[in-house]
Amino acid sequence: MKSLVALLAVCALFAGGCTVVKIGKGDTNTITHDPGEEKDLTSRACRKAGNQNAEIISTVNKDANLPPGTGRQITTFRCLSTKPQPQT
Repeated sequence: MKSLVALLAVCALFAGGCTVVKIGKGDTNTITHDPGEEKDLTSRACRKAGNQNAEIISTVNKDANLPPGTGRQITTFRCLSTKPQPQT
C-alpha cells in the first residue's frame, strides 16, 4: 500500500503542480484537476500504480457555486486491471 501511495504521489507531481491525488480507504481514489484533464490523469495514475486503466465514477466542481465543468474539478475513480466494459 505504501508503494501505491508513493507512486501516485510521484505521478501527481509529474502531472502538474496543481493536481492532487488522494488514495481512498476502499477501492476508490480522488484527483483534483483542471477541467478536461480527468481521463488522462486518472489513466496515467492507474498505469503508474501497475493497473491497466481507470474507471471514472464521478466528476464534480470543487466550488459548487461555479457553473458545471468550470473551475477546479474533483474526480472519483478506481483503478482496474482490465479495460472497463462499455455501459449499455
